[in-house]
Amino acid sequence: MKKFLLLLFVGFSSGSFAQNDYKINIDLTKTNEDRVPVEILVPALDIDTVEYHMAKIVPGTYSISDFGRFVDEFKAMDAEGNELPFEKISTNRWTISNAQQLSKITYWIEDSFDEFKGYGSNKIFEPGGMSIEADKGVFVMNTFGFVGYIDGYKFNPFELTINHNEEIKGATSLLKVSETTTSDVYIADNYNFLADAPIMYSKPDIVTKEIAGAEVLVSVYSPNKVLSAADVMDNIDELMEAQAKYLGGELPVDRYAYLIYLFDSPSISGSWGALEHSYSSLYTLPEMDPQRISQTVKDVAAHEFFHIVTPLNIHSEEIHDFNYIEPEMSQHLWLYEGVTEYASQHVQLKYDLYDLEDFLGEMRSKMNQQDQYNVDIPYTEFSENILEPKNEQRYGDVYAGGALIAWCLDLTIIKSTNGQMDLQSLLRELSKQYGPKKAFKDEELFDEIEKNTNAEVGDFLRTYVGSAEKLPYSKVLGWAGIRYSPESKESVITAGKFTPSLNEDQEIFVAGINEMNDFGKDLGFEVGDVLLEWNGNTIDLETFSQTIQSFYNETNEGDKVTVLVRREVKGKTKEVKLKAKAKKVKSSQKHALEVIENPSPEQQKIMSFWLGGA
Repeated sequence: MKKFLLLLFVGFSSGSFAQNDYKINIDLTKTNEDRVPVEILVPALDIDTVEYHMAKIVPGTYSISDFGRFVDEFKAMDAEGNELPFEKISTNRWTISNAQQLSKITYWIEDSFDEFKGYGSNKIFEPGGMSIEADKGVFVMNTFGFVGYIDGYKFNPFELTINHNEEIKGATSLLKVSETTTSDVYIADNYNFLADAPIMYSKPDIVTKEIAGAEVLVSVYSPNKVLSAADVMDNIDELMEAQAKYLGGELPVDRYAYLIYLFDSPSISGSWGALEHSYSSLYTLPEMDPQRISQTVKDVAAHEFFHIVTPLNIHSEEIHDFNYIEPEMSQHLWLYEGVTEYASQHVQLKYDLYDLEDFLGEMRSKMNQQDQYNVDIPYTEFSENILEPKNEQRYGDVYAGGALIAWCLDLTIIKSTNGQMDLQSLLRELSKQYGPKKAFKDEELFDEIEKNTNAEVGDFLRTYVGSAEKLPYSKVLGWAGIRYSPESKESVITAGKFTPSLNEDQEIFVAGINEMNDFGKDLGFEVGDVLLEWNGNTIDLETFSQTIQSFYNETNEGDKVTVLVRREVKGKTKEVKLKAKAKKVKSSQKHALEVIENPSPEQQKIMSFWLGGA
């Protein structure tokens, strides 16, 4: 299963430090059973009792993580090393008495990439977790998983010292103020900024390059050396140049880091993907073909990098001052995720990284994806209550329906302003109006967008985002000469329409045959069949999608098809070769999108604005 999530915090670069800062020491040379010791020298406190908090939830994950469960052997001490009384009052909170004497807090942090006693069933998605693998010389450090804060002192400065073995090196977007061969010192203005910057220590495979005014860093950990940082940089260079043009000519950050951790065995969460931050993104991916990994990073980066606009430069008060224990969620996931996802597709279309048919295919996929969800409540309500179980299950719709909202909004802006504005020019104006240090009020965003555009745009947002009206695809897409049909029927080559899934060994197997069509019946698929070869091509996690897609593209009706499977036959495991002739099967295609052959001059003009920009 792929899983792509956003993680972004709002913070600011750091200046000088004073007596009120936290001083954090993490010693990677003293690991013990996949645990690492953490020491926190706290600011001077003037109250009798305080609470130390570890994050219950972090921005962008939209689910409870409970990082306090990874804390072991918690201690609170005075300046002489005497232990102070404390009480653990919940998974993520410790009450410490005699706090005016509190000088230091220490504990051990467990590895979230591996099972341990007390881990529980709530597995942490790896890009949002902690990997402590001293034997392999690699450490994935999401700082919010290692470090907490004293309640009421979240905005004090932080100084983080990390001790490490000489053969490994750290990569991060955090500002480094000093280093030796075995120690690095980083600084951050406050907890938000510290938590916004993951760090990866590994045997160095690091490449840096200036792209469109920003220093871009790529660091790769690949246990079997199948991918290098240079491979990745070569693949994202062109994309980031296009993104700079899309954003107005330069990248709106002075630095950006891609941290890429590859694994060669199944992950504990069963997922792979990335989490995004203001100045970096952290990827955990299976070790597979280098070209495919680089392309995967490129595809995900096309989305993740645009979060430097939303929510780094455009965000609500709920994100600006995030409550890590009892968060209030913003109404505008459609903006943070949907607009970002749309931009990741549109930039590649606009700058010829793929063609219009590719773009329409992506949008059609999102329409089909959205059909899986109950969308009877407004996006604003769904977003504000995303932590409720019934809404959490709909989270994937922010990438589907949210992107479709952005597409229709873009065309609405272009039409209603006669091509004087588009969605990207609106975002540039809002970025100037707000920026990293200023938040908007959730309930005022539509009015602010209307002030920057017109009443037609404001009405669109209130109707299709603020209420549960379905997007008017036929009308809005028609403005740009794109014909939308809710359903069309055609005969197509299929793979049999069985339900594929992954087993514990990460093999593709037949998980269901309830919807299998005549071709699948001719081949004779059975539940449990493990796919080994398709027309002589090896089938595995890396090759499955490409092999099946090639089969669709290259096969004609009547062609011989052979599929090698492994199945249980009378209690014994055997390899069985399935054979049939390819046949076209009538298929009802939902959400058909096609370019009108003879568009009107007005349609041509809007299409030109949309592809060329305002």
